[in-house]
Amino acid sequence: MIHLDQLIATLMQVVIESAGAETGALVLLEEDQLTVVAQCSGNRPCDLEKLAVADCATIPVSVIYSVERTQETLVFEDAVSESSFSTDPYIQHQQTRSLLCMPILQQSQPIGILYLENNLTTGVFTSDRLQVLKLLIAQAAISLENARLYEQLADYSEILERKVEERTQALQQEIIDRERTENALRQSEANYRNLLQTANSVIIRYDPQGRIRYINDYGIKLLGYEEHQIVGRSLFETIIPDIETSGRDVKPFIHDLLRNPKLYPQGEGENLCRDGRRVWVAWSNQAIFNEQGSLVEILSVGNDTTQRKQAEEALQRSEAKFRTIFENSQVAIYRTRIGDGLILNANQCFADLFGFDAPEEIIGLEHTTGYWVNLSDRQQGIEVMKRDGEVRSFEAQMRKRDGTLFWGLFSSYLNAADGYIEGVIADISDLKQAEIALQASEAELRALFSAIPDPLCVFNAEGQVIGAIKGNPSYGELYKEEYIGKTLHQLYATEQADEFLSYIQQVLRTQQVLTVEYSQWIAGREIWFSARIAPIRHEQVIWLARDITLQKQAEAASILEERNRMAREIHDTLAQAFTGILAQVGAANQVLTDDVEATQAHLDRIKELARIGLSEARRSVVALRPQLLEEGSLQSALHRLVAQLRTAAMDTTLYYEIKGVVYALPTEVENNLLRIGQEALTNAIRHANADEIRVELVYDRNRFCLRVKDNGQGFGVGSVPSSDGFGLLGMSERAERIGAQLTIGSQPGQGTEIIVTVNRE
Repeated sequence: MIHLDQLIATLMQVVIESAGAETGALVLLEEDQLTVVAQCSGNRPCDLEKLAVADCATIPVSVIYSVERTQETLVFEDAVSESSFSTDPYIQHQQTRSLLCMPILQQSQPIGILYLENNLTTGVFTSDRLQVLKLLIAQAAISLENARLYEQLADYSEILERKVEERTQALQQEIIDRERTENALRQSEANYRNLLQTANSVIIRYDPQGRIRYINDYGIKLLGYEEHQIVGRSLFETIIPDIETSGRDVKPFIHDLLRNPKLYPQGEGENLCRDGRRVWVAWSNQAIFNEQGSLVEILSVGNDTTQRKQAEEALQRSEAKFRTIFENSQVAIYRTRIGDGLILNANQCFADLFGFDAPEEIIGLEHTTGYWVNLSDRQQGIEVMKRDGEVRSFEAQMRKRDGTLFWGLFSSYLNAADGYIEGVIADISDLKQAEIALQASEAELRALFSAIPDPLCVFNAEGQVIGAIKGNPSYGELYKEEYIGKTLHQLYATEQADEFLSYIQQVLRTQQVLTVEYSQWIAGREIWFSARIAPIRHEQVIWLARDITLQKQAEAASILEERNRMAREIHDTLAQAFTGILAQVGAANQVLTDDVEATQAHLDRIKELARIGLSEARRSVVALRPQLLEEGSLQSALHRLVAQLRTAAMDTTLYYEIKGVVYALPTEVENNLLRIGQEALTNAIRHANADEIRVELVYDRNRFCLRVKDNGQGFGVGSVPSSDGFGLLGMSERAERIGAQLTIGSQPGQGTEIIVTVNRE
């Protein structure tokens, strides 16, 4: 940030040292009054206390007022000898010698006066020094004005202050011990040259034809040239573009400047760098004349204003962008006065919302207080904003121009300091109607669910009970309201909780309804349920259970009766036949005498086969008793089989997984699939020496797949002897019987995989 006091002090030190003065004062025009803002002497810090000119005892007041009146520079080689001001008390008392009093102009308007004096010798302020001072004061006027206008530009201010401080310290160090006035003047000249070379501004001299005679290091660096590449060349060949980015042709302006430099003391424009870049520079121009009054040179000092111009352009673009967004937004935007609701600003969407053709019809004319159905809603919103600074999603009923009512949703911000409210409003009438319809629908659904006799639960993805509707009391503790919020693992044994949770996750994954059957022991008896599990929103499912115990019992009784009938049939036929065979063999053994040894061998073989057949018949009778498949569906039967085998095969880990939506297959198909699965699991446990066995049921839309895979020792499929491959053959026959495709994959040391695929028909 540019600090005005620091700038004034630095400026006075530089001016005093550059001009060879002993003391000086800076007078600025503040509120139409001349005020002394700085009094400086030698190496001592400047006194920055502000005084009215009339109250200041360290300056000749009459000289100051004369320059204010005439706007002309006064230079006295020996002020005490000047008759016009010889009576001035200050000049008489101080016996002032060299004196300079110069007006400071900004765009031809006076902004202050510079006063310098040197009482050591006469004639200090020569015409050359006067020309330099005019240039410095012209630049100082810009700096003073910029300090007032752009104090917020902190970065630029810091650079300027640092550079000025560096120059000041260098100059102060060089003139600390002046020997005599002549040496001090020579040192001041050297300091001036060093100032030009190291200044944080572009300093350039060129002749009336525009040919560059001098440029300082800062200018060379800024414009990207070497000194020999620019000195001696024309402005038009180097730094003046043909046309500015804005489209302005600057060549006529430069030609006029070369002819009449006094007409252009200040200016700003684009300048061209050697690499093609363009920079904005604010220039102060000073014409230099020879003793005959002919223009010999123009001295220009420029400050890089590119960043400021870019910031201004960006601000203009941003303002235009947001103005376009504001005017064309599909959201109603407004600003209103707090007290009476007068509309201070609004966009087209806001006008449309309230039934007006254009914002101009309401801005500064209409008060929103007349459009609130309940004015207390507005006051309530204001109270919230006074407390919190803003209000969000505030709903209120509003009235259009024609009296039509609608619901508005407000988000507003309170600017209490400036007394206005600004925000956005949206018409949510359709949403409110939808909410009312939704509430009615929800009430209807609740009444419908209440009328359902079967219990209904809502679970989330973690198996937590979210809600429950109580049905038949015999359905158990799960449906009590106090269990809402508990998880399946808190309500069931681990194995059954895992099974139920897998059903929930399957439904959420597939987003399809799943029907499963399961049993629970309630009040000392087994209750069978058929459950339909359906997905709903927010990763939740509805679980509707129905008691099918009587149905399951009827099915079991029917199956049991049929199995017993078949068992009796086998017992009365096949078993008796085998018994007869054994009796006949015994009789034959008694009567056959020829070749006794061979006959005895054959008869022993027949006897053995008969015993085996009888054993198998008895085994078949036992096998026809109710088994796994009669206790549920295929997936539940296999699940129970895996559970049983887990208990028996302690060294093997068994995994069971269902993919897809479970559906029923024909009874014959499910029976054979179960037997194939039994055989595959039995073989894997007995022969594979596996650490892990996976059973997977895949329910696709058009086909079903049973997969049993282990990581055991494997075998060569083609090298299994027929006597040892009866199980594989049986699986193949069962697959062929139901029209399924059986695939057996195995290699020694690589495990075994059995896949059965059947079409869903």
